[in-house]
Amino acid sequence: MKKIELESFELIDDHCHPFPVSREPEDFARNACIGLYPVESEDMRNTVYYQMLLNELRRFLDMKGDSDDEVISERNRRARGDRENYTKALYREAGYSSLLVDFGYPISQKYNKDAKLSASEVQEMYDCCEPDVKLYSINRIEWVANSLMEKETPFDRFEELFYEGCRDMIKKENLIALKSVIAYYTGLEVQVLSKDEVRRGYERYMKDPSDKNAEKIFRDYTFILGTNIARMLDIPLQIHTGLGDSPDCNLLKCNPFLLHEVINLPDVRNTKLMLIHGSYPYLEELGMLLNHYTNIYADMSSFCPYAGIAAEDKVLKLFEMAPLNKVCFGTDGCCIPEHTWFGGVYMKRVLAGALQKLVDSGHISYEFAVRSARNILSDNVKRIYGI
Repeated sequence: MKKIELESFELIDDHCHPFPVSREPEDFARNACIGLYPVESEDMRNTVYYQMLLNELRRFLDMKGDSDDEVISERNRRARGDRENYTKALYREAGYSSLLVDFGYPISQKYNKDAKLSASEVQEMYDCCEPDVKLYSINRIEWVANSLMEKETPFDRFEELFYEGCRDMIKKENLIALKSVIAYYTGLEVQVLSKDEVRRGYERYMKDPSDKNAEKIFRDYTFILGTNIARMLDIPLQIHTGLGDSPDCNLLKCNPFLLHEVINLPDVRNTKLMLIHGSYPYLEELGMLLNHYTNIYADMSSFCPYAGIAAEDKVLKLFEMAPLNKVCFGTDGCCIPEHTWFGGVYMKRVLAGALQKLVDSGHISYEFAVRSARNILSDNVKRIYGI
C-alpha cells in the first residue's frame, strides 16, 4: 500500500491574522489560549497543545534536549531580533505560497473603533512574508456598518451607503473577500424581517445602542446586505462559525445550523459563503451543510492546530459528509508567526493520517486521497477565490 506523504505539497492558508511584534504577548505560553481572558501561564504550559507547539519548535531550532525555557529564550531571540528572516524560514519549511489575511483583527475594535492595526503593523506582516509568500487581504463588513451607525446615518440611506462603503474598502485595501463576525455580536441565527420591522429596529438601536434586541435586528440586516454585496461582486463572504475568543463569543450561538433561515433565501443561495474554523466543535453539522448547499464552503482553521491531538478525529468527522472539493486548509494563526507555521506543518501530518486511514480501509483510492489533499491544501482556495 502506497504511503501518503504531503510534506512537499503547496500550502495556502484560507484564514489567518497579522502577528505584529508590538502585540505579541510577553509570556509565550499565553499564546496557547485564544481567549481574551488573562489566563494563568501555568495552566497554558500544562496543555497538550502548548507542549506540541514547543516540541515542534525544539525540532525546528535543532535544540534537542534543551529545557522549555531555553527553547523559548532562543525562539524569542530569533523572532524578536530578526522577525522577517525568522518568519520566512518558518513558512518556507511549511511550504506556504500564500496567506489569506483578515486585517480586521483585533476583535477589540468591537469596543474601540480606533483599535485598528497601524500602517506600520500591517507593513510588518508584508515584510515578514513577501515576496516568498503572497498575501491576500480580507476585511469585515461590520466595520463599514459600525461607521455608518456612528454617523447616525438615516435608515433610508443606510443600504446605499453600506454598499458604497464595502466597495470603497475592497478597492482601497485590494480585498479578495469580505468577512462577517456577526457570531461575535448577536450570533448566527439570522432572521429575515420585513423592511418596516428592520426600520423600527434600526431606529431603536440608533437611539439606544445598549438595546440588544434592536442590535440583533440591525446586525441581521447588515449580514444580509453583506451577502448581497459579495454576490454582486462575485467574491466569497467568510463567516465566523464555531470556536472564538471568550468571553465575546457565545459558542451556543455559533452553530452553523443556526444560519438555516438566511441560507435558504434565493439570493443567498447564489452567494459564495465560506464558513471558517471548521465550525469547531460543530464539524458534523458543517459537513452536512457542505453536502446540501452548493454555494457553501468551509475551512479547517482554528481547530487545527488548536484541537491538538484530536485534530485527525475532527478531520474525519468533517469528512463524513463534506465534499472534499469544498474544504480548505486554514489556521486562524495570529499574534505569533508560529501558529500559522505549526498549523501548516501539523495539518499536513493530520491530513495524511486521516486520508491514509480511508485508503487502508478500502473506502477511497490512493489517487482520490492525493488529489483531495492537494485540493484541500491549496487548489480549492485558488478556485473558490479565483486567485
